[in-house]
Amino acid sequence: MMQICRSLFKPAMLSLILLSNGLLFNSVWANSIRIFSLSADQWARPRAGEVIPQLEPVKLAMAYWESGTDASILLTHSGEDSGEIWASELKDWLVSLGVPSDFILISSSLLDSDEIRILVGSHQELIE
Repeated sequence: MMQICRSLFKPAMLSLILLSNGLLFNSVWANSIRIFSLSADQWARPRAGEVIPQLEPVKLAMAYWESGTDASILLTHSGEDSGEIWASELKDWLVSLGVPSDFILISSSLLDSDEIRILVGSHQELIE
């Protein structure tokens, strides 16, 4: 019986230490939202299957999204109709690049109408 207690003591203590420091249940994505800005000038280029993945903000956002296991994408735009249309079109392009539509959220914010922000992080962080 004493041997069993000794063999369980170290893992239990390690778990307690990690839990008290908030490290046991934090994923790699904890507090790791990355923001990529896509300007209207960048978006004004003719859009085609070979152009969209080469846009720097899209390329960086996709690479970051692919590196996580619980990653989602939030597209924020100005509240104007043009911003909503732009975000919807960008969502369609991201889906065509392999991001499941369930992993992409769209939200309006107080952004200028000449940019859209691509936020990548854990789903939980993005909806908070």
